[in-house]
Amino acid sequence: MTLAWAVIAVIVLSGFFAVSKLLRRLVWAFALAFGALLFVHFQANPAEAATAGAALGGGLLMASPLRALLFRWFL
Repeated sequence: MTLAWAVIAVIVLSGFFAVSKLLRRLVWAFALAFGALLFVHFQANPAEAATAGAALGGGLLMASPLRALLFRWFL
């Protein structure tokens, strides 16, 4: 499996998570729990925790425009 297939799989899964209302709520709950764990991890390794927090925030911010794009494209 090449890197291109992995990128495509992540895009498709992100779209599926963004469209489903129940999964969207579960993703937010997971993000809150993961953020709390990152806050605890920040004491041991600040750079790693900050990088993971930035990736988590970017993924959550990407979900809303992606959902709007998918709804306009498919509906």
